[in-house]
Amino acid sequence: MTRVSIKEQILNLILLLLVQLPLVHRITLFDKAFGFFYVGFLLLLPRTLSRSYLMLIGFLAGLLIDVFTNTPGIHASASVAVMFGRNFWLQVVNDDSRELTNLNVGTLKKSGFLYFIFPLVFIHHFLIFVIENGGFHLFGMVLSKVVFSAIFSTAIIFVINFIITPTRRRA
Repeated sequence: MTRVSIKEQILNLILLLLVQLPLVHRITLFDKAFGFFYVGFLLLLPRTLSRSYLMLIGFLAGLLIDVFTNTPGIHASASVAVMFGRNFWLQVVNDDSRELTNLNVGTLKKSGFLYFIFPLVFIHHFLIFVIENGGFHLFGMVLSKVVFSAIFSTAIIFVINFIITPTRRRA
């Protein structure tokens, strides 16, 4: 089992936010799909972190996105909610979750990675768009934004993780 490098995780978050923040409103497909790929960093944090730390990191990352996108608490609340249930969902999806330290395409395998990531990204995006919309009116429009954005964000997260995961661990 490898130790979690806090400095490395902080550096990863800073680099990801430096890429995510200028592109938040620019990465859209047909004004329906928005690419919030910072949630991939949150979901792929090491499994050994406690729920409290996960929620704190989720809050801080979401708050940074909120500050720079002028969305008061929307991303922070969605990130905290997703981080609350992340380890439970990992145990549901993957029987070997106790043995996993680092979560990536190589350790979860491709299908397990998607089964783990997509529902949590969907919940994250659902919370963002429902809060942003102010409720459930225009539910069809909100649901289409959620579905398309979740698919788009999951694809971006998968591609980024596939590229940065060393080939020997992807097997």
